[in-house]
Amino acid sequence: MMTTTPTKYLKAVGIDIFLKGHNSYKLESGSFMPLTVETWQQGESTMVSMCHYGEQNGDLMKDPDILFNVKNNEIVYQEMQNDYMSFYSENHAEIKDFMEHTWVDNLINQGHKITEKEIEIDS
Repeated sequence: MMTTTPTKYLKAVGIDIFLKGHNSYKLESGSFMPLTVETWQQGESTMVSMCHYGEQNGDLMKDPDILFNVKNNEIVYQEMQNDYMSFYSENHAEIKDFMEHTWVDNLINQGHKITEKEIEIDS
């Protein structure tokens, strides 16, 4: 299977991660869990959070939540959390493998599309 980076996926679904400000997007696809994407700048890096939220006993649960940054077109995976499995990792290689060989491919196959967005406009 072809490796797809999250930055290429996000661009393909219409999200410009380099847009200034703290921006938020909700993507949906039928019965699949919605995907929330947030982007913001931190110093010279662009920060990106990608997360599915489910609900258990009235609490929002991450399934999963991935945080990474992009600087000079290089992705640095920072952390991955999954509340349902009580899983947390800061292992760059482990997160990269999950993102580029499992999750992004699943998102592509599920066909998520932007249904809501909040763009912070700089004044």
